[in-house]
Amino acid sequence: MSDHFIDDLMFITPLGHTPGIKLFGEVTSEHKVPLTLAVVRCRGQHQEVTVDLTGVQYISQAALEALVDLARALHPSLRLTLRARPDLGLTSRLAARGWHGVENLQVSEA
Repeated sequence: MSDHFIDDLMFITPLGHTPGIKLFGEVTSEHKVPLTLAVVRCRGQHQEVTVDLTGVQYISQAALEALVDLARALHPSLRLTLRARPDLGLTSRLAARGWHGVENLQVSEA
């Protein structure tokens, strides 16, 4: 996979200043594979990886679950940070599914 992914709904690009990726557009269940590959690719030896969702208008429950699964699979010393605007409602969506307690997952509102 290249450093970027693009289709009719979504665009993934690496973050320049910190390990992670930035997404733009609408993230659907069809994006689980490219999303997972992009996070795994940038993880490397870093303690924290950021998925910046501030450019996302919609994220499906299936795509959110893929990010939770990635966080659960991380070594206890590693962390996945989801950076998102409050209007995506990530904190409440994670809590509704019981995912708010995943130790390696952090939500940062922008």
